[in-house]
This record gives sequence, C-alpha cells and structure tokens, in this order.
Amino acid sequence: MTYQPNIFVSKFVSCIESRFQDNGELYARFNLGTFVEGQALTVANALRRTLLSEIPGFVVTSVEIEGANHEFATLPGVNETVLNILLNLKRLAITSRQFQNLKSSFTTVGLEQMKPKQFQAYLDFSGPGNVTAADINFPALLAPVNSNHLIATLSASAQLKINLDIKLLDPIVIRKTETDDLVKTPNKLVLDNNPKPVRRVNYSIHEDPAGDRGTYISLEIWTDGSIYPTQALEYTLESLTRIFYEFTQIQKNSLASNLNQV
Repeated sequence: MTYQPNIFVSKFVSCIESRFQDNGELYARFNLGTFVEGQALTVANALRRTLLSEIPGFVVTSVEIEGANHEFATLPGVNETVLNILLNLKRLAITSRQFQNLKSSFTTVGLEQMKPKQFQAYLDFSGPGNVTAADINFPALLAPVNSNHLIATLSASAQLKINLDIKLLDPIVIRKTETDDLVKTPNKLVLDNNPKPVRRVNYSIHEDPAGDRGTYISLEIWTDGSIYPTQALEYTLESLTRIFYEFTQIQKNSLASNLNQV
C-alpha cells in the first residue's frame, strides 16, 4: 500500500485569545487545523478527553492535623469541621514556580525527569482570623495559585497546626497507598485527590474560510491557574503523539520479526 499524503499540508495552531479569570484561573482559545472532512471531530474528541483527565499536577495527598485523628473530628475554636478543612485543602490549586517561569519545562519528558516529586509544607496559625493558602509555608519550588483560598476560620483562642504532603501526580499512573506509611503515622489523613489542572474544555468545528474544503477546530481551555492553557495543549499534543508513535514502533518491530522468519 502506498501512502498518499494529505492534500491539506498546511497545519497551524494559533492562540486567538487569552485572559485571567476569577481566583487565578486562566482561559485561552486556540484554532487548530487544517483537517480533511471528518478528521477534525476525531482529533477534537481525543484532545478534550486527554486535557480533562490526563494532565499531571501538584495535589495535597495527605495531612496531619494536630488534635484530629479522623476526618469526622472537630477542633476547638475552629468553625469548620476537619472534613471541611480536608475538602478545602483538596480544592487548593498549587503551581510550580518552574512551570510559571519556564513554559517549555511542562512536557512529558520534563515531568518524568523532574525531581523531587514529593514535597512537605506546614501551617501554624493562631486565631482569630481566616486561615488562607497564604498562611501555608510551601517549599521554595511551590506556591498557591490563589493566596486567598480559604482553609479555615478560627476564633481568638484557637490554634491550627497542619503538616501537608504534596506530590506531583500523573493521573494515568496507578497510585497505591503505602500501608507501611499509614502504620508509622496513624494520625495521617489521606486525601483521595486526583490532579485536574484543566477545569473545562469546549470545542467547535468550522469550515476553512479559504474555501478549500478543509476544517479547523476552535478549542477553549480553562485551567485552575497552576499551568497555562498553552502548556496543557502542548502537553496533550505531545502525549498523544507519543502514544501513536509507540504503536508505529511496535508495528515496525513486528514486521521485521515476521520477515526474519520467512
């Protein structure tokens, strides 16, 4: 079978619009093309599913709260229950200063090589007042996207001390809780937390205005602010390309093996 190249050889990815949203979230709209009829829908669906479910990110994976040995506990002088505090920490968007300063570092290869992937942070707050993400002592590499993100509200006599474990997680990698860790630290509360730096994705398909029967994708991406929409799209395009490339290598090796057996 002879490979016939696409008649639409002109490919483009253009950022049409970008802006800051509330609470540090980011938005951008891209145009991608050009595709033959029917091809754009296949590509758009793959991009959307990967953006929403396969982008790595930093999340709080477990915490130790002084005075609490389970998530249904209450703390004196703290308005929120421990369960509500855990939910607030679960919603906390964390970014890497490296990702914000060097956009090119957010690649599949770059994230695989990044070290460390585990971090510790802590909080020690005395009331009265609102405890926010700004009160958490993060390691130098990390920072909260929204420093005003509420953690808890304390009365005058209350004190809140929390140790946080933060990890860079890849959603497609199977993660298991380390039983030995839980035995050593019985008061550690584990958060079932999966990274979702991309909050929302919309797409629409349009005819090429040049009138040559091609189509292009208009893709909208909202992130939680921990990464740029451009980074999320670059990572997704690279990730999908690597998946299909691995299959081409399998096919080549299989053909070579069959030829050697002839």
